[in-house]
Amino acid sequence: MEFGVILIPLLIFVSGGIAYVGNLVGRAIGRRRLTLFGLRPRYTAQIITIATGMIITVITVATVLLVSRDARQALFQFRTLQEQIEGLRTEIQNAEARLRQLKQGDIAYLRNQEVLRGVIDSRLPLVQVAAQVDTLRLRAVDLALANGISVDGTTGSVLRLFPPALTWDQVAALVKEHPAETILRIVANENTLEGEPLEVSIQLIDNHLVFPRGRVLASGNVDGRQSRDEIGRQLLDLLDRATAAARREVLSPPFARITEAPLLEADIDAARRVVEAISKARRPVRVEVVTDRDAYTIGPVIIDFRPNL
Repeated sequence: MEFGVILIPLLIFVSGGIAYVGNLVGRAIGRRRLTLFGLRPRYTAQIITIATGMIITVITVATVLLVSRDARQALFQFRTLQEQIEGLRTEIQNAEARLRQLKQGDIAYLRNQEVLRGVIDSRLPLVQVAAQVDTLRLRAVDLALANGISVDGTTGSVLRLFPPALTWDQVAALVKEHPAETILRIVANENTLEGEPLEVSIQLIDNHLVFPRGRVLASGNVDGRQSRDEIGRQLLDLLDRATAAARREVLSPPFARITEAPLLEADIDAARRVVEAISKARRPVRVEVVTDRDAYTIGPVIIDFRPNL
């Protein structure tokens, strides 16, 4: 229930009570012909009536301010509230204009889309690390320009680092703090149209061995009594389970959004041979999805299907 539903009737009731008391006092003074400050009784009664009205206003305002925080803000912080409302209105208008632009224009980069990645050996001297960081930056600039990104008219740069205080020299210093190979990942911060500069953030991720060759990522039974299409579908289900296991350890594919699943690659001809062998077995076959070679954080993961025939 809204607070005003209770407050308004209460104020009306209190105001009526005060007016009634004031009327009684005024009548009593009029009958007794009392005076204030040497005034005539009639004027004294008028003063009492006026004072009663003033008391009603004071008590009403005091009651509202006492019980309502919103009323206190509206009365004493009205200008601040107006400025905040105007600021919010401007933000909404800008957001709506931006949304119209995104609907009508060609998007060069999506939010959280990778612009470029590279592996840097953090054990190298800082000068060499900085040189490799700068090389990645220049490659990212070339890719961004090729995708329609333009130069920022204010800063003269194509890639605007976020947070704004961050510099590429500081990025190199942060890379140097990592123990060994480090993945430097440049990621778009927001949906960006062609013809606009690109705001990016930097991710630094240790590149280490996550799945040695022969690691089982998923396993399950595949029914060799089914059609080959169904056998292939069951193998794909196993591949999806393996992808879910790898998602926690391996990056998404290059240039994709960073929230996407990692890429697991399999030899198509080898997979077809597995389907053929399972089909010939004419029985449920235990199949493991295993890594065909060492897999690192940067990916991809090369897998093979290993049937237990």
